[in-house]
Amino acid sequence: MLRYFDTHAHYNDPRFAEDLEPVLEQVRAAGVERDAVIGYDLESSLRGVRLAESGAWTGDAPADASERRDRYPEHLAVIGIHPLHSADAEEEDLIRLEILAGDPTVAAIGEIGLDYHQKTPEITPDKELQQYMFRKQIRIARRAGMPMVIHSRDAAQDTVTILEEEKASETGGVIHCYSYSLEMAKVFVKMGFCLGIGGVVTYPGSRKVREVVEQIPLEHIILETDAPYLPPEGHRKERNDSRALPQIAEEIAKLKNISVEEVCRVTWENACRLYRLEAPYPEG
Repeated sequence: MLRYFDTHAHYNDPRFAEDLEPVLEQVRAAGVERDAVIGYDLESSLRGVRLAESGAWTGDAPADASERRDRYPEHLAVIGIHPLHSADAEEEDLIRLEILAGDPTVAAIGEIGLDYHQKTPEITPDKELQQYMFRKQIRIARRAGMPMVIHSRDAAQDTVTILEEEKASETGGVIHCYSYSLEMAKVFVKMGFCLGIGGVVTYPGSRKVREVVEQIPLEHIILETDAPYLPPEGHRKERNDSRALPQIAEEIAKLKNISVEEVCRVTWENACRLYRLEAPYPEG
């Protein structure tokens, strides 16, 4: 059976609050053995840690902190403030995030970054505020020695500039839901970042993403779903979850003219390298 690592899912999203347990049972039955639960504000980050600690969307964590990472190894927590939530965050939230980064379940800081796609002020925080929050969280990641999960939309050059100025390559990370050109992909890879590839690669019109997958070595690519968002082709109006990974892996295999088994094995190894895990690809 093929095994998969979903490096980016939002099982801390309220849309999973009512039925997360049966969803995860189906996800595990599909061969998805690991996932990273990505925060987008302080509360969702706390829910992600709770899920990684207790195996449930809500509930009590194990009393002994040393048990946490070993008790529910299938879940990792990633904590951070999404750029579109920058205006809702306070300085105290950053302090609490830095403290939370010491939890044994936390593997990275994210998703953080820049999003200039929306043009209306009531939807999109101004660029200066986004950049301020981005820089502050990069510094948290560097102090913690953790990788970063980067959200970058319509902001490629500012993202690169800030990553360079803040020396983000010292810890590295992933450019989540990669959507830029092949040339920009090479820039990020040279900086020590891998590229997160999800359901968009299955869309017939996603020319740039498909070219990136064809040309960038598999060693720099990881699988993700962004659940409950961005379901693959044929499911675009449905709530997404990690069961989409086989379809994503198959599309990558076709584009690179390699086996799905190789895609699963190499992206698993890449994910473990990203999140600093020692977890060999499951055999059998």
